[in-house]
Amino acid sequence: IQKNIRFTLEGDDISVLTDEKWLHFILNQLLGNALKYTDTGGSVQISISKNERGTWLSITDTGIGIPPEDLSRIFNKGFTGKNGRNEETNSTGLGLYLAKSLSEKLGHNLYVESTVGKGTTFRILFPHLSYYADKEEDFMIN
Repeated sequence: IQKNIRFTLEGDDISVLTDEKWLHFILNQLLGNALKYTDTGGSVQISISKNERGTWLSITDTGIGIPPEDLSRIFNKGFTGKNGRNEETNSTGLGLYLAKSLSEKLGHNLYVESTVGKGTTFRILFPHLSYYADKEEDFMIN
């Protein structure tokens, strides 16, 4: 509210299999960063969609973006990058590391795309469950 950031939510109501507590933690990290790095008057959009791979949840902001040289390291433990070293952000380099680690433990995939000066999109893929397909493949291999 203080930064007059516009928030939008798009997509249908879709259920996914996950752990509510840990997904809440992951989303809190991603949304917190989106708000932290988006200037006054910007926007944050959450969208939910489905395709052949699974359900996608995207968080897109119109923030400062992540420099290309930092993009491949933002999920490393303790990495704050150029943006995180700004004295106003108070970054520890643990939030995205934990979000990525927890996503993997939950069987989800976390992706990022960013353009400096235009914004960042984090996407979480909740893959379709393939329990029965995996069991058939195991049976046929043995």
